[in-house]
Parts: sequence; C-alpha cells; structure tokens
Amino acid sequence: MLSTKAKLVALIPVIVIGATLYLGWTHMTRMDANILSQDATLTAPITQISATVPGRIAEIHVSENEAVKKGDLLFTLEDDSYRLLVAQAEAELKAAEALYDSQQRSIAAETANAQIAVQQIERARANLELANETLERLLPLQPKGYVTDQQVQDARTAKRDAEVSLEQALQQSKAADALISTPEETLAVIEARRAALDLAKHNLANTKIFSPHDGRVVGLKFSSGQFVVSGAPLFTLVNTGQWFATALYREAELKNLPAGACASVYVMADRSVEIRGRVQGIGWGVATESMIELPSALPYVPKELDWVQIAQRFPVRIELIDPPENLMRIGASASTVVRHGDDC
Repeated sequence: MLSTKAKLVALIPVIVIGATLYLGWTHMTRMDANILSQDATLTAPITQISATVPGRIAEIHVSENEAVKKGDLLFTLEDDSYRLLVAQAEAELKAAEALYDSQQRSIAAETANAQIAVQQIERARANLELANETLERLLPLQPKGYVTDQQVQDARTAKRDAEVSLEQALQQSKAADALISTPEETLAVIEARRAALDLAKHNLANTKIFSPHDGRVVGLKFSSGQFVVSGAPLFTLVNTGQWFATALYREAELKNLPAGACASVYVMADRSVEIRGRVQGIGWGVATESMIELPSALPYVPKELDWVQIAQRFPVRIELIDPPENLMRIGASASTVVRHGDDC
C-alpha cells in the first residue's frame, strides 16, 4: 500500500498538467473574448480648405493648430474685381429690362396700328358694297333715260375706287400684323442677365471662406498677399467631431471582430486613459507586395511572419466614443482591445 505522501507525490504531475490545461484554456478563452492589437493609429476626417474663386488673400483669420467652429470665417480674398463684376451685371440687367419696356411700348403701338388697319378694311368693304348697290340700281334706269350715262359712269368709277381701297386696306393690315414684334428674345436676354448677376454675386460671396465644420487648422503656411487659384488647398481642417482608431488585425482574427463590437483604445501619449469605442467595420482590401507597383488606392499593409505561415493583416476601423480632446491627434500610435459581451 502506498503511503499518503507517496500518493500526493504521484498526483503532482496530474495536478500540474491539469492546471496547465486550465490556464491555457482560460488564456485562449480570454484571447477570443478580448482581441488585442498594438498596431493602431488615430484618424479623423479631414477637409482640404481652398478657395472656389481665384484671387489674392486679403486676410487670414485663423492660425496654425487653432480650434474653429462651424461657420467661423477662415480667410478672405480681395474682392474689388468681383464687386465690379456685380455692378457690371446689374447694369446689363437694367439695360435689358429697359429694352423690354421700350419694346412693350412699340408692341402696343404696332398693335394699335393693326387694329386701325382692320377698321379700314371694314370701311372699305362697306364702301364697296354701297358702290355695288348704287351701280346695280342705276343700270336698269339708264335705258329708260331716267339717269344719264355720266351718272352710270360715275357709279362704275366709285365701285372701282372702292375695290382698290379694299385691296389697299387688306395689304396694310398684313403689313401691320407683320410689324408686331414679340418679346421672347428680349425676355431670354433678361433671364441670361439675371443668371449672370446671380453668378457674379455668388463669386463675390465666395471671396469669404467659412469653416464647414468644427475642427482644427493644420498645415497653414500662407499669409495675406498670396495669390491662390480655385481648388488649390491652403491648409487642412481636421474634423474633430469624429475620431477613429485604425487597428491592424490578422486575418484569422477577423471572424471575431463583428461590426458593433465594443472596444477599448489606449493612446501611447497616455496609456492610463481608456477610450471607449465601437467597431465600425473591417477593410475589404489591402495592397500587397505584388500590387505595390500598380496604381492603387488600397492601404498598403506589409505581411509579417506568424510562426511558419505568413498572415496578412487588415485594417479594422473603431469609432471612438467621447474621446478626450487633448489626446486626439491624427497619426498618434495606440493599441486596441476588442471585447465581446461588454456594454460600450
């Protein structure tokens, strides 16, 4: 029979193996529940601030690293030439409107002339009808000697004159109708002048550039007097309303990183501060060594050795929740832990 001491000695290897297996299982469980990445970088949306119209900088109202609010005036351009363009467009619009008014008066006069021509036609037809009736009444009386030949001849002459007058009245009416102009062309000119004025005012307003969102000024290198072209960036505005941590995780870990999972982010500047976050999504592609020489907008993430097999890493974007402003800088190094089952 073995003594109690001998039994205990015999159980030691079993206890050690059991403890080792338990610790390994616990470690693997914790690894699956809390996935760590020490290769993370802080990012935020950025806006390249530029002018939409060319001009010389009159005044810059911000400074490097300054915090600005949405709607704050960032800088202004010299606006003398743009004010002159507005004045020119206003004058051209007034000229077109004056031409339209004059044309309206001409149209009114032309319309009146056409109405007079219509009245003349009606009178000429009445005269012709009367001349016909007179001639028809005199012709039966001529053989009986009740009227003279001169009276009949005068009646025929009056009829011919009435026919000529009617023809002339008809021609005058056609001419009067043809002379009546329409304002469509002038109205089109007015619309074009109004559009030109609106554009001139729009360009004048664009000599003042305002902040599109809250942020911080980064990369300001210009001063007043610098001539800028439209679309050329003057500086960068970091959108401080949204911050993200982009962490690199091995592809074997991606199945345990669902969108919406809670995360903790620790910035290298102060690792004692835990910043809460939520997984927004996993990158759908990275550039590899075989693609590096081809034009690509994909992020380049080099592979690293993982035992024998080389594992590719993919960027996982984590949206930060109420991050401390003093620790938020684009490009800052950080580590992330994605947790399962915890409340963000």
